[in-house]
Amino acid sequence: MIVKPLPAVMATPVSVRFSSFALAACLLAAPFGMVHAQASAPAAPVVAAIPPDPGQPRNFEAERKAISDSRAWTNYRFATAERECYSKFLVNSCIEKAKDEQRAELHVLRAKELEVGDAERAFKGAQRDREQAIRRAQYEAGQPGRAANEQASREAFDRKQQEQALRDARVNADAPQRAANAQAYSKKQDDFNARVKEAQQKGADEARQRQENVKAYQQKQADAAQRQKDLDERRAQAEEKQKQGQKGSTPSPFGF
Repeated sequence: MIVKPLPAVMATPVSVRFSSFALAACLLAAPFGMVHAQASAPAAPVVAAIPPDPGQPRNFEAERKAISDSRAWTNYRFATAERECYSKFLVNSCIEKAKDEQRAELHVLRAKELEVGDAERAFKGAQRDREQAIRRAQYEAGQPGRAANEQASREAFDRKQQEQALRDARVNADAPQRAANAQAYSKKQDDFNARVKEAQQKGADEARQRQENVKAYQQKQADAAQRQKDLDERRAQAEEKQKQGQKGSTPSPFGF
């Protein structure tokens, strides 16, 4: 974003304007030495202790925006000075002087920009180192508890393995008895099945015998009925013959 100067500033001579900007650039670059020294300081060796809190960060975005605005303002002022130089007698000398002042200011702004980047990286690195140290300390602090849990888990696993081995041993020890019981049960079941089959066969034979007895009884009854019928017929025939014989031998009292 280009910041337009005020009319009063535009009317100021080029040398005065550049001198005032040089002062502002010096003020912007004031913390450069201290921060650069802090950023270029050798990193502390990694130790078990947690690094100190780096505190609140600088407003790096605001500083970059200020540098960007200053760079745009420098370029704008150089363009204005260059146009003014064409109205002077020593045009080239005036333009070269304006360029020198522009390069000096841009160099200061570039150095400030590099310092901001170094400071931001140093701050983020300090934050990262502190967070890693905190996580490492937390991990190391929890190591005894994890070791105890792992030991308890191993002991529980070993105990379960032993219990399973005991159960397997009891099962293997009872195998002969279970086999004998299974054999006895099989024999008992076979005997029961044989008795059931025998009872079924006996029942079938008895049922067949009953049917034969019923048939024999029915046949006997039919034979008896037939004999009775034959006897009744012969008796009836005898009686009929007897009646006819009596009629032929006895005279009628009426003479006919």
